[in-house]
Amino acid sequence: MGALSLDQKPEGWSRFAKTYDNSFASFTALFAQEALRLTNVRRGFRVIDVGAGTGALAFLAAEAGAEVLAVDFSKGMIDFLNFKINQIGLKHITAMVMDGQAMDVENDSFDAAFSIFGLCFFPDRIAGFRELHRVIKPGGLAAVVNWCSLEHSEFLKLFVGAIMKVDPNMPLPKTPPPGLSLGDPELFKTEMKAGGFDRVNLFTVRHIWTFSDPEFAYDSTVGILPAFTQRIEALDQEKREAFRSAIINAIRQKQGDGPYGLEGQAHIAVGKK
Repeated sequence: MGALSLDQKPEGWSRFAKTYDNSFASFTALFAQEALRLTNVRRGFRVIDVGAGTGALAFLAAEAGAEVLAVDFSKGMIDFLNFKINQIGLKHITAMVMDGQAMDVENDSFDAAFSIFGLCFFPDRIAGFRELHRVIKPGGLAAVVNWCSLEHSEFLKLFVGAIMKVDPNMPLPKTPPPGLSLGDPELFKTEMKAGGFDRVNLFTVRHIWTFSDPEFAYDSTVGILPAFTQRIEALDQEKREAFRSAIINAIRQKQGDGPYGLEGQAHIAVGKK
């Protein structure tokens, strides 16, 4: 196993919990809603949300009447999630710092398990799938959401294209970065089955990330992915301004004075125990 990227370290995400929640959580919640519909989560269910971040799925599941345990390896994310739980006053959610590759949770204790754009970042993804399988009851379902490959996500292509335009000598990764590591649907299904699931169905869905103006889209690049943010922050001031202009101009050229939105496509793999 090679060196971990910032996306795979707790401190990478802890720094950006509030930024991520303000800019991007509403977009990932659209995919979380699809995962809940596919698994028919309802009142009385016990649900675990692994790599919960700021709680996009956890809140939706609790609103549906489920009892939710939300876990994440990032203390900053869990601290922010607990702040939101207390602020909103929504019951039925417990949030804890926990490694999704080795959870302190009893076997066969949940009706459904989820990881919404979380498990893809695990250094040992198979361990993550095994843990999802271990903690759900026999007959229970686990749903894992991951971005499709780069060419299928408009917002990712825009960000990557802009940074390559201003810094063409920046080396590209030889393999897909962690956030796109399960973009191949066959690999996705194979790894989930290797985690113990007998049957895996995969669905591909597309949603629109909407925002008020192109400047918001640029501001949101800080915190969506820690490793990508690290690249932006490493640019000198001139290149950073050029990157900002490239993002804003590309959106304005395509969408004029709005409404503004960029599409994203993701796979949802659902496995049964």
